[in-house]
Amino acid sequence: MTDNIVFICKYYKPSDKYNAKQEDKIRKREFLSCNGSYNYVSYVDTGSVTSVPKDYTAYVGNSEKSCGVFSAKGLLSDDEKRGLREMLRNTQSCIWDCVISFREEFGDEYCRDYEQAYNFLKKELPKFFTRAGLDKDNIVWYAGLHENTENKHIHISFFEKEPQFMKNNKTLSYHSGKIPKDVLITSKLIFEKALTNKTAEIVKLRKDLKEEFNGSANIFEMTRSLKRKFLKLYSQIPKTGRVSYDSENMEFLKNEVDKLTESIIYSNKEMKLKYLDYKTQILNLKIWQNKNYKHIPDKYNPEIYQKDLLRRLGNKTIQTALEIGKIKDKLDSITTHTKRVRFFKKRQRKRQLEYLFSCLDYYKQQEQYEMIEFQRFLEKLEAYRERNEYEM
Repeated sequence: MTDNIVFICKYYKPSDKYNAKQEDKIRKREFLSCNGSYNYVSYVDTGSVTSVPKDYTAYVGNSEKSCGVFSAKGLLSDDEKRGLREMLRNTQSCIWDCVISFREEFGDEYCRDYEQAYNFLKKELPKFFTRAGLDKDNIVWYAGLHENTENKHIHISFFEKEPQFMKNNKTLSYHSGKIPKDVLITSKLIFEKALTNKTAEIVKLRKDLKEEFNGSANIFEMTRSLKRKFLKLYSQIPKTGRVSYDSENMEFLKNEVDKLTESIIYSNKEMKLKYLDYKTQILNLKIWQNKNYKHIPDKYNPEIYQKDLLRRLGNKTIQTALEIGKIKDKLDSITTHTKRVRFFKKRQRKRQLEYLFSCLDYYKQQEQYEMIEFQRFLEKLEAYRERNEYEM
C-alpha cells in the first residue's frame, strides 16, 4: 500500500430489489441489515471475523481488534446497539458500507486510537454526506476502528432515515446509492488533509494576517501616499449597487483592490514576512497535492487559500476606502459651504459699502445744495437791507 489512505465505498439496496442471480449482493445486504445473530454491527463492534462474508476477511485479515462501535454521539451502549440493529432491519434505504484504510506508519501516527478516529469522523463525515448529495441530518451512521491488522482501518456504515428524493411519478424515494467517483477521490484528499492537519498553519497565518491587517488599515495612522491610493480607489468604486469584494459590481476593480491590499501588507515588515510565509505554505501544499492527488476539482486547489485571504482583506480595503472617501467628501462639502459664505459676505460688504458711498454722495450733494440756497438767502437779505437804507 503506497497511498496514505484507501477509501472504498459500496452500497446495497434492499434484498427485494435484486434478482435470484444476485445472491452475493443479497447475502451482503442481509449481513448489513443485521438479519442474523452475527451481523455487521457485531463485526464492527468486536472485530471478530467469525461468520463474516469471505470478501471482508480477505480485505482486513484474520485477527482484528475493534475499539468498539460508535456514532456521532460516541461509543454505543448495548441498548443503542439493539436500537441500531432494529433500524437496519427495517430500513428501505440503501445501506452503504465503507472502509477507510491507512498505510501502516500513517495510521500509527494519525489514527491510532478511538479518540482520533471518533473526532475525525464526527467532523468529516457530515461534510462527506453533503458532497455525496445526501442530507447530513437525514443520515444514521456508525463506525469502528479496527487496530490489530497491518493497516489500521475504519469500517463505516450508514443509511437514510426517510426518503427525500422526488421520482418522476412525484413520489418520494431513497437515494439510488451510487456516489460519484470524483466525490470519493476528492474525499481521500480531504480526509488526509483533516487527519494530518496540513492546512492548520495556513489557517493560523490567515487569521493572524487578518487581525494585523485590520490594525494597519487605521485611517488616523496612515501615510499621505497610502491615503491618496485609497482615495483613487474610492473614486472608481460604483456609487450604486453592492460594493463587496465578490459582488459583480466590483469585478472590474478586483485587481486594483488586490494591489492596494498588498501595498498595505508590504508596508509593515512583520506582516510582510507572515504573508510571504503564508504563500510559501500554500505552494508547499500545492506541490504535495499535485504529487499525491491528481485530477482534483479546481475548488480544492490550494490557490483557494490565497484567493480567500485576498477576499477577506479586500473587503476591509474597500471599507477603508469608503470611510476615507466619505470623510473627504464631507470636508469638501464644508469647504465649499465656507467659500460660498465668504463670497456672499464679501458681496454683501461690497454692496453695503456702495450704498454707504452713495449715501455719503447724496448727503454731500444735499449739503452743497443747502449751502447754495443759504448763500442766495443771504444775498437776498443783504439786498433787502440796502434797499431799506436807501429809502430812509
